[in-house]
Amino acid sequence: MKAKKSIFALLVLVLCMSLALAAAPKGKKYDQLQFHKGDKFLTPQIGLNSYAVPFGANFEVAITENIGVGGTVMMWIWSHGTIIMPSVDGAYHFTRLDVDKLDLFAGASLGFAIFSAKEGYGGSSGLYLSPFVAGRYWFSEKMAVSLRLNFSVLGDWTGVGGLLGLTFPI
Repeated sequence: MKAKKSIFALLVLVLCMSLALAAAPKGKKYDQLQFHKGDKFLTPQIGLNSYAVPFGANFEVAITENIGVGGTVMMWIWSHGTIIMPSVDGAYHFTRLDVDKLDLFAGASLGFAIFSAKEGYGGSSGLYLSPFVAGRYWFSEKMAVSLRLNFSVLGDWTGVGGLLGLTFPI
């Protein structure tokens, strides 16, 4: 059963990456991809903080030269149950650092954890707040590696975690 869930998570990740590659813009200069008003990014990602590896995706739109808004949906599946965590995200991008191919940013996610478990296992659904620090390194004009460190401070699912992903401009 665990193998089936892992294969499903991998297939979802590959599908998201394939769709993003197909939709990647053509003609933007590689060294100018850090963060600009109007840019849109899709980041399929996996978690680094749990024995049940979470997976999901983040979408972000640059509404100014420094501010991005979007959303993230993450999912944990294990033998005891499932957690689905959609959120609304806001981030400030430190564009004045002027480092080629690097996009550093910080922000917060406000979401709702949807918890479903087999009888006898604890946990509950509810609001959560998760500040984060993150960065993207563009190793081509169509792809960046992304690392995001979360510090959940409100809700049943608090703690520190990380997300590793691949970002694609769309």
